[in-house]
Amino acid sequence: MGAYASTDLLDQDPSTLEDYDVEYIQPTAVYNDTSRELVDLLVRYLQSRAYPYSVDRVVKSGSFGKGTQIRGHADLDCVAVLNIFKSVHDRINHGPQILGHLADMLKTQRWVVRGSVTNNDYIILFKMYQNGVTMDVDLLPTFEVLGHNPPNYRKKQIYRVMLDLSGHVGSYYSVPLCQLQLDFVRLQPSRVKTLIRLVKYWRKMEVEKHAQPSLRYPNSYAMELITIHVWEKAEASRPRRIKLVEAFKSVLTQLVNYKSLHAEWYKNYSEVLANEACDRLGFTRPIVLDPANPTNNMMDVFHKEAWDHLASIAAKSMRRPLLKDVVIPAYW
Repeated sequence: MGAYASTDLLDQDPSTLEDYDVEYIQPTAVYNDTSRELVDLLVRYLQSRAYPYSVDRVVKSGSFGKGTQIRGHADLDCVAVLNIFKSVHDRINHGPQILGHLADMLKTQRWVVRGSVTNNDYIILFKMYQNGVTMDVDLLPTFEVLGHNPPNYRKKQIYRVMLDLSGHVGSYYSVPLCQLQLDFVRLQPSRVKTLIRLVKYWRKMEVEKHAQPSLRYPNSYAMELITIHVWEKAEASRPRRIKLVEAFKSVLTQLVNYKSLHAEWYKNYSEVLANEACDRLGFTRPIVLDPANPTNNMMDVFHKEAWDHLASIAAKSMRRPLLKDVVIPAYW
């Protein structure tokens, strides 16, 4: 390892991709340990402060919580369940004041990057720094919806409520469902997470570099779900060993052909409920239904022009040295 003519991912020889992944993409143990210390620091701070309210529970999601972070680019979605929010209406009515107070408190902390804290009525964004590691944080105060390890009937009740609510009010239920998103990705096999990191690294190096500022591009979670979908299709054919470079090209091929996507998972809701949600909400292909939330088609969250641009970047990427001669087996 280390003797690379170019450090550009797409300039690598296909036979070296596994080594390249270890040297440039996978986070080091030191990086992971420092990231974990930063997250623990934030959680302890949130749970120990003498607010006029308390933090009942913290869900640590984002790439850090899911185990899909790439070297040098960990992010954290920190969902804080506050006891002051007894309902969605409490969250809507009192949220702006609470988020403003939390943002002001965070600005005083030495481990928060100066000038990085911004907030609106929905979220607080900031950066943490310690021992050479910077982490982007989305702090999302919310109300309790499901609790820990909710039974299926409780999930079904909440999904029914969400289907009947207006878009504005219903959107506030998405954050409390973060635990289900976290579990879905976190419990994927390690080989799938390796592929997810590779796809996210490509997204950062190729897509973000050429992104148009006016467009909203697919986020990490959308990339994770599409990658899992592609992997599961291949796994159904039970190949003996899935090569990383073949898997990577298969994901990019799917991104080029994104308009044909139809992915649903029935871990947290039934196929019947998924079909009802698609019918009532008018979802048509492409569909990638959030496994934690049947009212959320991930393909509709981002601009169509952004999907088109991403598809064109994927097509160009497949003509580069890493992928141009790679033949995708039939099971993909």
